[in-house]
Amino acid sequence: MTQLGVMGLATQYQRASVTRLLCTLVLSSILMACSGGLQQQPGVVSEPAPDMFSPLDRPAEQYRAQAALAEGDDALRWQVLAIRALLQQGDTATAAPLLDTLRGAAPLAQQPVVTLLDAAAALAGRQPDQALQRLSGLDPNSLPANGRGYYLLLRANAHEQQQQPIEAARALIERHDLLAQREQDNNRERIHQLLNTQSPRTLQQAQGAQYSEQANGWFRLMAILGNPDLQPAQRQWQLQSWNARFPEHPARAYLPDSLSGVSMQDFRPSHIAVLLPLSGRLAEQGNALRSGILSAHQGQSSRLSFFDTQGRDMASLYQQVEQAGADFILGPLLKEEIDALTGQNLSMPVLALNQPSYLPGLANIYYFSLSPEAEAAEAARQMWDNGHQQPLVFAPANDLGRRMATEFNRQWQQQSGHPAIVAYFNNQAGIEADVRRALNSRPSMPAGQVQPVGEPAGAMLPPREIDSVFMASNATETRFILPYFDFVRDSRAARLPTYVTSRSHVPAGEAPMSELNGLWLADMPWLFDGAPQLKDEVLSLWPAAGASWLRLFAMGYDALTLIPQLNPLRQGAHPVPALTGELSVTPDGVLQRRLQWMEYSNGDWIPAGQR
Repeated sequence: MTQLGVMGLATQYQRASVTRLLCTLVLSSILMACSGGLQQQPGVVSEPAPDMFSPLDRPAEQYRAQAALAEGDDALRWQVLAIRALLQQGDTATAAPLLDTLRGAAPLAQQPVVTLLDAAAALAGRQPDQALQRLSGLDPNSLPANGRGYYLLLRANAHEQQQQPIEAARALIERHDLLAQREQDNNRERIHQLLNTQSPRTLQQAQGAQYSEQANGWFRLMAILGNPDLQPAQRQWQLQSWNARFPEHPARAYLPDSLSGVSMQDFRPSHIAVLLPLSGRLAEQGNALRSGILSAHQGQSSRLSFFDTQGRDMASLYQQVEQAGADFILGPLLKEEIDALTGQNLSMPVLALNQPSYLPGLANIYYFSLSPEAEAAEAARQMWDNGHQQPLVFAPANDLGRRMATEFNRQWQQQSGHPAIVAYFNNQAGIEADVRRALNSRPSMPAGQVQPVGEPAGAMLPPREIDSVFMASNATETRFILPYFDFVRDSRAARLPTYVTSRSHVPAGEAPMSELNGLWLADMPWLFDGAPQLKDEVLSLWPAAGASWLRLFAMGYDALTLIPQLNPLRQGAHPVPALTGELSVTPDGVLQRRLQWMEYSNGDWIPAGQR
């Protein structure tokens, strides 16, 4: 390991500063420490102590001289600064007894400070594992801002000593906003130096939803700048996209002086590559999407090329797309395929037909999905708009049910400031007991089958009466469960307003199901009375098409139609009415759908609230 790697780049910068001061300050030749303590020199004047984690700007002897003169909190701060300076200068022998004295004298409230200095001493002794172990016992959020900055600097130095530059950079990235402007330049340069040693592949793999947007921005930019395999047009396009996505990122200092040649205006592709599963187990879904895309493409001058993703490696498939001369990609469908595609050195925009967990947030990548979780969030928005104050979420105790309940609750808390009540059901045999338990619950109940998502067990909140229900159930479950809510409450009482998503859709015109009367359902306008002429044409070509096939057809149709409007929507243009709903785009490039709400009435769906 090099000396630079052992000590940390920031330590080198600060040591150089201290060396210059040692050469110019006369006091440094007068103030001498001996093993038994400091010999106070005449003429030394006591000063108010700066913050104990402020940047070091003088030699350790001067800090010790001030500590000898000061009292109380000031003395403690000067002592901490003296120990930090000694450790930074590499004088561990002098620092050790001072740290022992401080450890015994510091009040309980200052023990986190002692822990930080213990970690710094371990680093000075080339023991990064021990330093990280000591830091792991601290809650950085309990420290003041300067203390958190020092904590993160120590973590960065420890990871650098362990030869883990990505982790070291992550700590410095988190530290950046805690620093004063004059310190940020050095911090930014150190991040750059750490990441500049890593391969583009490593930096691409480092990106993920578990990291901050600022960290992912660093990794993404350094992967672009450090990739020798990028063609000039690819590099320019990717830098343009990064530049548009991160307008205030600290790493912008490393962008080329001029970014030109690639317009970030509306997309007007001449050749669209469509990546879909056209064979294998998902061929039916892929062909429904293909049919919608082809229908929307009628009369357009652009060229469409379809590529079957079944069993294909995304890297080789992307090369094939490039060789075909495409300038826009629509698809793919599977989340893992999207992750693999966005990991390539893209040189064209993408509208993916799903939403993976990690969104790079780049300006030319968009995501369109028919997500059940997004429909749950839409239900939360609608219920809030309708004036409800305390909803009950009743969801199946499976992965999908829990995801929908969590997303509903996230959206509800964002709007209302308090959690929904969340209850889960398992099977038909236990429905009555599950309903009773749910209706008798309150947000302050302890952990169990019923518990607010994200709310600590036993949290005391003002009790609110349940005034509405969101059911994350399918059509069969909804029909079975609704009568139990009426029975358990009181069959003579008015039903609680109940909301469901497209999973509970039942076709209109069938025999009336009285148990569904008054139910509010959200679904795409296409399945009700939207675009009747197009629907007649589609049903004449595919008379056996069911609701699932029609939804995918509409998704493909909207995806192609929306391409020219993606950038304006991302910039805040008015939402666009479409088959799948009223469409808008988030800053991360996610297409959001505002669904149509309908109410069930004696076998038909009518506009909600008009009964």
